[in-house]
Amino acid sequence: TVGDELLTDEDRAKAAREKRDRLLAETDYLLMPDYPISSETLASLKAYRQALRDVPEQSGFPASIEWPTLELVEEA
Repeated sequence: TVGDELLTDEDRAKAAREKRDRLLAETDYLLMPDYPISSETLASLKAYRQALRDVPEQSGFPASIEWPTLELVEEA
């Protein structure tokens, strides 16, 4: 976006971690023990959440980030 070149790596890292935290929070309810979710979808969800936690470990972080995607979560 316009003005990104003015951001420091520290600013980019902070923004990326905030986005990551928001994406994790958006899926928290799916891990509740009483939420109806198939074992396949749960495994996909756990892999997605781990990939989000690993974002700061990517080689291009914070300037270049490949954000993980979550497959459609279906109710069991």
